[in-house]
Amino acid sequence: MKDGPPYFSANTKAPDMNKKPKQRRKRTLKSILRRRMVSGLLVIIPVGLTIFILRFLYQLTAGQLTPLMRPLFRTLPDYVVPAASIILLLILTYGIGLVARVFIGRKLIGLLETVLENIPMVKTVYGASKQVVQTLSLQDDASQFKSIVIIDFPRPGMKAFAFVTGKIYFRDAETGALRQHYRVFVPTTPNPTSGYLEFVPADEVEPCGISTEDAVKSIISAGLVMPEFIGPPLPHAPRKHPKQRSG
Repeated sequence: MKDGPPYFSANTKAPDMNKKPKQRRKRTLKSILRRRMVSGLLVIIPVGLTIFILRFLYQLTAGQLTPLMRPLFRTLPDYVVPAASIILLLILTYGIGLVARVFIGRKLIGLLETVLENIPMVKTVYGASKQVVQTLSLQDDASQFKSIVIIDFPRPGMKAFAFVTGKIYFRDAETGALRQHYRVFVPTTPNPTSGYLEFVPADEVEPCGISTEDAVKSIISAGLVMPEFIGPPLPHAPRKHPKQRSG
């Protein structure tokens, strides 16, 4: 019997030291490709959706006027007809909005809405589209609110956005003193056109530190689009504590 190290065989293969680095490089390349693809999709999808929606809106509105406008511009280039259709649509929209502001216009529009809301199927489509338009227009109407704040809602410890609409004073039943409260509107998500009217004591209202537009975006997106920080700005940035090393 030959002397030698136990369990040694001439057929034993040495471990491949390059195997792990190859696997690591493969995983790294795969993760890089995945990140690049995701980054590309994050750019392509919003742009594609924007083009699709704009094209759909054009065909739904100004595109309906194009066949009527084309005979009037036969001698002009083709791109003039869509441009003229858009301009005519803007003029008509402004005129309808102007009529809707006067008393007779409001009565006529109210009568038209009453008729539409009593027709099966039509009332569903009309109600849904009206709600979407009101939700999108809230970003412009939100500037009418005095400010955006944070309050405890629906219970202490839970926070919610609230739009301040004004002040109100409540008289204390025991002392008779007046205590200042804020009238606030707490919107629901993702439809901020509905919500709750709350009267909150002034000392229980916290500044939000963000713009009304950012708050509306956060509400409509159900929290998917949110600022990194909410609250009053700090007087100075907090210091970062160094990480403790073990051993």
